[in-house]
Amino acid sequence: MDDRVYWIWLQNAFGAGSPKPKQIAERFGSPEAFFRMGQGFWSDCTFISDREYATLCGFGPAHAEAALEYCEKLGQKVLTPDMPEYPALLKEIYNPPAALYLRGKLPAAELTVAVVGTRKSSEEGKRAAEDISCGLGKRGVAVVSGGALGIDSAAHRAAMLGGGATVAVLPCGLDYPYLMDNVMLRGEIIDRDGALLSELPAQTPVQKGAFQHRNRILSGLSDGVLVAEAPKKSGALITAKHALEQDREVFVFIGSDEKAFAGCIGLEEDGAKRVQSAEDIVKAFGTRKRTERREMLEAALAAVRGREHPEERKPAADRAEKAAAAPDLRGLSEGAAAVLSVLRSEPDHVSVLAKEAGLSAGGVLAALTELEIRELAVALPGQRFRRA
Repeated sequence: MDDRVYWIWLQNAFGAGSPKPKQIAERFGSPEAFFRMGQGFWSDCTFISDREYATLCGFGPAHAEAALEYCEKLGQKVLTPDMPEYPALLKEIYNPPAALYLRGKLPAAELTVAVVGTRKSSEEGKRAAEDISCGLGKRGVAVVSGGALGIDSAAHRAAMLGGGATVAVLPCGLDYPYLMDNVMLRGEIIDRDGALLSELPAQTPVQKGAFQHRNRILSGLSDGVLVAEAPKKSGALITAKHALEQDREVFVFIGSDEKAFAGCIGLEEDGAKRVQSAEDIVKAFGTRKRTERREMLEAALAAVRGREHPEERKPAADRAEKAAAAPDLRGLSEGAAAVLSVLRSEPDHVSVLAKEAGLSAGGVLAALTELEIRELAVALPGQRFRRA
């Protein structure tokens, strides 16, 4: 069976925006391996809710395979995190989509910038989005946006006008009749070697929370995010928040109307870079790359010096390195707490932990999975585990 089937199965159970598919794949090696553990094991996993358990059991790989085949018949390509075509930047985030539905072609640009802002844009904000997006396109920078009216539409069209590629990330399935005012724009994006992208299958409508989940993909796909115009309350600010959490650069354009750009002003006060042109953004990334290289060289040099002159290491520094913040144990299940109490810094086999914690093999594995997701335990080869 196609490996993508098991990713679709997980995404259906846990929903858009969940970090659990990624965590499960890391813990068990693959979604298929988790599937092979069976329903009895899933029921012991305290991090799985009753609703999620019911969906895991009720929507199996056969259903997921049918969904995959249906999407491919509609001309969509389905990407999962274990595929080389899956966007590398997006794979880095805390909660990457377990499945991406693609129509068109993802650009292979060295630099990608998301351009976002209000749907009810002013002429000044729209013009700034157009000028900057067009300039980015001319410089070979891919532009990502949300396919909505206002700033989004201006960014997509201007990027293509500049000869660049653009990606529209939608809050619904690619075949759902979303915002029909932009149906021609979406067709043009594909015709101009761009892409439409969603984590929702086929004809899934816009649902509660869809825009917030979509916004993390906008920033996750990108090296940086430009907020071209945003009042104090704007969905674009959610994208900026995701960008900061994902260690992306945040840029703002600030126009003359203080109220219309109040959200951008707030972002600048919090450390976002104010820009006027595409050149400002491109230069910022050049500076960041040089800074990162310098920091890496300095860290490497410090490590070499530490090995060559260990006597120079200060006891206070050693104590600081060894100090660790007390783990947050709130909400830990009884089984996980029992296993944590017997975990040591030296690895033990799962059978030893089960005996010492007084749990069954399935119970101790479920507890260890919970501890790993909470970053309190580390799995090692041979079913051995140690305290994180």
